Amino acid sequence: MLTSYAGKRVVVAGGGGTGMGASVVRLAGELGAEVHVFDLREPSLPTASFVRTDLGDPASIAEAVGRIGGPVHALFNCQGISGTAPGTTSVDVMRVNFLGVRHLAELVLPLIPPGGAVASISSVGGLGWPERLAEILELLETVGFDDGLAWVEEQTSGFLGEVFPTSYAFSKEAVIVYTMQRCVTSIQAGVRVNCSSPGATATPMAPDFPAARVAITEQPTGRKATPDEQAAGLLFLCSGAAGYVNGANLVVDGGNTAARTFGLLPDPASV
Repeated sequence: MLTSYAGKRVVVAGGGGTGMGASVVRLAGELGAEVHVFDLREPSLPTASFVRTDLGDPASIAEAVGRIGGPVHALFNCQGISGTAPGTTSVDVMRVNFLGVRHLAELVLPLIPPGGAVASISSVGGLGWPERLAEILELLETVGFDDGLAWVEEQTSGFLGEVFPTSYAFSKEAVIVYTMQRCVTSIQAGVRVNCSSPGATATPMAPDFPAARVAITEQPTGRKATPDEQAAGLLFLCSGAAGYVNGANLVVDGGNTAARTFGLLPDPASV
């Protein structure tokens, strides 16, 4: 069965909460996977292992990868913060949403055998990446977590700003471009790298964003996606059913981007 995960070891980063990551944990288990979770929060479902991990800290990430070892047939990067919590800075957002994602992927990629895959969660909020491609490529030229962090810290006095909202969008833009760039080299070892861009989804993070914008992104379906609907896309990307899908950004937004492309809905950023 092309969508089976029987006999596969998978890592779900950010799988200890109640959103998309938790859905990936449950559904991957139901498909036969041996599931290992990296997160600060312990998953409510039984898993093969749970490693308490600060996904914005390179040492914590490295320790988690060392403990789990290989092989890892699929890595799901489901970690992310909105940046709206009091005291949260743009640097905090970038540490978790991009620098940690990249660091984890780079440590796990050598553990993935041919036929394996990586799938990371971006966002429809990151679809504006072509407008900031020059800045994103500068970031991607940095080597390792610390070098990337130094670059981010330099940008907080400029376009990135010190706090939400620019940092969230930029972090998700960087995930998309990293995916497209990294897939070219990873496939030489037989490993596919993809990402998804969820639209409005009923997760605990949803209230962190302006209600008027969220209302627009729920159209034309008239509702938010469920976490399971988003998880299904991620599981597809790392399954045998997507064996020739590489470097893709799967937009899972119920047709919202299509409607906005043809002027049938306003740009949420304009509200």
